[in-house]
Amino acid sequence: MDQTVTSTNTAPITPAQHVKAGVKFTVLMIWLFALLIPFLILESLKIRASAKIVRLWHIGARKITGIRVEQSGSPCKTLPLLLLGNHTSYLDIPVINSLFTVNFIAKSEVRSWPGIGFLARCCQTIFVERRAIKSHEQIKILREKILPDRRLVLFAEGTSTDGSVVLPFKSSLMEFVFDEKIAEVCHVQPITVLCLRDGSQDDEASPEPERVLYPWFDDTSLAFHFWRFMATKGCTVKVHFSPSRPVSEFANRKELTQWAHASVQNGYDIILKKD
Repeated sequence: MDQTVTSTNTAPITPAQHVKAGVKFTVLMIWLFALLIPFLILESLKIRASAKIVRLWHIGARKITGIRVEQSGSPCKTLPLLLLGNHTSYLDIPVINSLFTVNFIAKSEVRSWPGIGFLARCCQTIFVERRAIKSHEQIKILREKILPDRRLVLFAEGTSTDGSVVLPFKSSLMEFVFDEKIAEVCHVQPITVLCLRDGSQDDEASPEPERVLYPWFDDTSLAFHFWRFMATKGCTVKVHFSPSRPVSEFANRKELTQWAHASVQNGYDIILKKD
């Protein structure tokens, strides 16, 4: 996740909210360590059931932090599958991971982030040098990860936003699915993830994106952003699945990129009920 540097203004965290955040954080850590031992045992035995533990942890983490998910559209059941989506926050990860077993593609720097890097490694995140994603070595790695029956998630904007726009997708990130062995069997599905401002989802006329507490895109530190979010009652996140298509239907990565971006934008408009 890259960060666009801007500033956000929010009310100070009250003592009562600090207590709320502390309680949530404690429960979250207990939940983490309760599942960590069985996860590590299964990982050492190279049993794929460990992926189910990862999903279970994210389901619990989402509920503990107060993230409610409302889904529209149908997830593609055909595997292997590449999910292409927009990106506003690291909180997108428990939202998506709670829906089904997936592996995320992330830039290599995430590996060294405190806390997040450890969890990302446990979730079998695929770390890539995005400037070199077209290299033979990285295409081989991604081919091995997606074949024969995995779901990979790629945040195709290449950065995070405040949720007010869907930035252009980077076509270079799609190169690996045009590997001959992948293209002949893989499907691609656009996914739109958008947090709505508290209360706006009850307004049938004009729901609005939440642009401060959920998105992490500015110069706010990760630790403070997470603590501030934990101090709230949570949020509602809408997830829209657009129809999927086989990779083989696209002539090249630019055509696929344009289609995926348009589909995610359409999902954004559906969530915000735009005509």
